[in-house]
Amino acid sequence: MVQFIKTAVPSGDWRSFKFTHAESGVTYEEGQLYKIQDTVGVLMLDIQYGSQGEKLDKEITIGDDGVLIYHAEKIMVDKLTGTGESFSPGDKVYWSGSQGTSVTPNSSSGYLWIGICVKAATEGDTQVMIDLKGDKPTTV
Repeated sequence: MVQFIKTAVPSGDWRSFKFTHAESGVTYEEGQLYKIQDTVGVLMLDIQYGSQGEKLDKEITIGDDGVLIYHAEKIMVDKLTGTGESFSPGDKVYWSGSQGTSVTPNSSSGYLWIGICVKAATEGDTQVMIDLKGDKPTTV
């Protein structure tokens, strides 16, 4: 799940677009990676709070609107954990293309290159900081 976006002052280098969820029977969760048309990005939702101060709108279903951040200079994303899943700054970041899955430094046939690692992450880390490319992802 995305924890934060770090942008330059006064104007940050991030881009997004609004979309309507059109995939029947599938729920999209805030902070996860999704491919909308030919663009990979992270789902962000308007922050709304319930009567007890709890955060609402953590997911969307068909017909709901969402915002896809498709380019960000620094963004935390979920990564796979385990053997061979550590990142060094400058490593390419790959995503399987399956909605909501985590990233890996290991390329595999059909995986999409979506960015570059900007801060080291060990095999046990659950997230990694990357620069999200923001262009049409290329397959391995």
